[in-house]
Amino acid sequence: MTTSNLPTQPMPTDEHVSALSQMQDIQLPDPVSAIPIAPGYWIIAAVFIILILWLAKRLYKQRQYHAPRKKALTLLQSYNIEDDNFAAQVNSLLKRTALTYLPREHFAKLNGQPWFDWLDTRMAPEQQHKIGQLLIKRHQANGLNPSEKVQLLHLASAWLSNKRHFNDVTLASNPTHQEA
Repeated sequence: MTTSNLPTQPMPTDEHVSALSQMQDIQLPDPVSAIPIAPGYWIIAAVFIILILWLAKRLYKQRQYHAPRKKALTLLQSYNIEDDNFAAQVNSLLKRTALTYLPREHFAKLNGQPWFDWLDTRMAPEQQHKIGQLLIKRHQANGLNPSEKVQLLHLASAWLSNKRHFNDVTLASNPTHQEA
């Protein structure tokens, strides 16, 4: 093997050595951070977190507000419809449920027709003026027949299933609804 076949490289001169000594290593850019530092991202994140917290608080309060009504609905379903005191139990349950939502001073004395009228404020228009006719029979000797008990159960369930907020405006503004 002869070295004559190899390409010859020129010998480095002083110019080449001085040019090489002036070169620096390649510098890579700083690594990109995983945390967005731009203020816009922080503002968007803060608004998003505040929105989620507000929504969670609202849902929690709504759930807490409706808890007594849902408990009363469960209790209503546990009542024995064949019991002679069924109508009295339903009336008591509806009044106790309303008392958990409304001020006692406006509501505790409500009885008879004013009570039935107030119950109708939470009923659908086609169901109004029916629950009072059934509840009034709780004091009569013959009471409710089985079909009327079923109707009372459905009306009381509808009343308790209504998700509108309880309102005592009709009680506070109308003194004729309160009896001594």
